[in-house]
Amino acid sequence: MWRSPRGLIVLAATAAALIAGQVTIGAAHAAQTVSVTPAARSGSASFPFGRATLWPPAMGFVYKDVPAFSLKPFDTIAFDLGMPNDVNIQLEIDMAATTVNGGDVPVAFTTVVPNTQVPANPVGNSVIGDYELQFTAVAPFNFAGGGLIIRFSNPGGAYAADTTNPFDSMFDVTNSSDTSGFFVKRFWGDADGLPPYTNSDTNVISGFRLTIQDLPPASEPAATSPATTATPKKKRCKHRKRHHSGAVIAKKCKKKRR
Repeated sequence: MWRSPRGLIVLAATAAALIAGQVTIGAAHAAQTVSVTPAARSGSASFPFGRATLWPPAMGFVYKDVPAFSLKPFDTIAFDLGMPNDVNIQLEIDMAATTVNGGDVPVAFTTVVPNTQVPANPVGNSVIGDYELQFTAVAPFNFAGGGLIIRFSNPGGAYAADTTNPFDSMFDVTNSSDTSGFFVKRFWGDADGLPPYTNSDTNVISGFRLTIQDLPPASEPAATSPATTATPKKKRCKHRKRHHSGAVIAKKCKKKRR
């Protein structure tokens, strides 16, 4: 069947649009769980989820040999409590790669959770190892693997004044000699959360778990079909007509398609 050059151009453009849409849909990020957990638990701690008055202005955990991941909005950052808090836990969470794997100097921090967010299971529970305290990422963070710092600051809501929770609330913690090879150190009571840190040691370092969803990032728009525009109607009026009495009768305007 013969087609005009204009028709062939339209068909080619439509095919290209469909291919582009398939590429966008196919760009989904594979589901991934990153678990940095102790091989053997050692000790207990309240920093930073037990009392918000002991560790500010900032504290953090330093890790090494962490697998690469690409965190995006709506993915989950989870921690584990072994004793529930008495108020909802709200704080700012930042992430940074380290300049050297095993070092404690950050490249640049990205805020992935604001202190206005109330996480899932916001007071935690007494089950050890279920990683129930689940924060939702609000910003992307692409990590190439190696050294990682998770920093906490700016307690929010009722948690900012929390002093009543029992001291030890975290039990899924370990020290730098853990055979998993992930754990380096912790720091706390630091003015800006940057080295050199005011207080630090190699004990009671918390594990964490990331759940990366099998979805395209929020920044990737979904494929859409070209919009169709209805053909506007043109308004047309007939001429006025004179009645036999001499009065002028105005005819109603009618709409006519172009």
